[in-house]
Amino acid sequence: MTMRPVVVLDACVLYPAAQRDFFMWLAAGGAIQAHWTNEIHEEWMRNVERDYHVARSVLERVRRLMDRAAGDALIGRYRQHQSLFAKTDTKDRHVAAAAVAARKRSEVDIVKIITWNVGDFDRKELAKVGVVAETPDAFLCRLLTDSPEDVITALVRMQNNLRHPRKTTRECVDTLAAQGLKKFAGMISARIE
Repeated sequence: MTMRPVVVLDACVLYPAAQRDFFMWLAAGGAIQAHWTNEIHEEWMRNVERDYHVARSVLERVRRLMDRAAGDALIGRYRQHQSLFAKTDTKDRHVAAAAVAARKRSEVDIVKIITWNVGDFDRKELAKVGVVAETPDAFLCRLLTDSPEDVITALVRMQNNLRHPRKTTRECVDTLAAQGLKKFAGMISARIE
């Protein structure tokens, strides 16, 4: 059995609802050990509230459900690590610092930052502290190869949980593809059809 990947999910990954939902099902099913901070929560929630006019109370409920579903996902005491990332974009240093804290907490060799903004992180700075940044599409392709049953189970659980509107598994995959997970959608489509 391979050890489940320890990841810090950036706000840009949590912003799209279907993508966020899928990562939560992966975490709830034990395929990944997901982490984030209150600062990451605030960023994705602020952007969803602004862009989609979703009530703050609804977003707070989602936040509580996420924290419950992913167990010990919430990382605190990470700001002291921000000084390690002088070359990383200032707005993303908190994410890199959270990854350092997650690595210490989890006692693993590598923690992955899952982000669409890979270029905002300095690879050398991350490597020095056992952290790598990877796109969600690349990460999910690798996870599907390494743990296909866990990934397919998470997708089916996500699909079965959708109520308004109900969606087929194919429609769920199409939604994930539309949110940027194109390679992953192609790979998983070949396995579920």
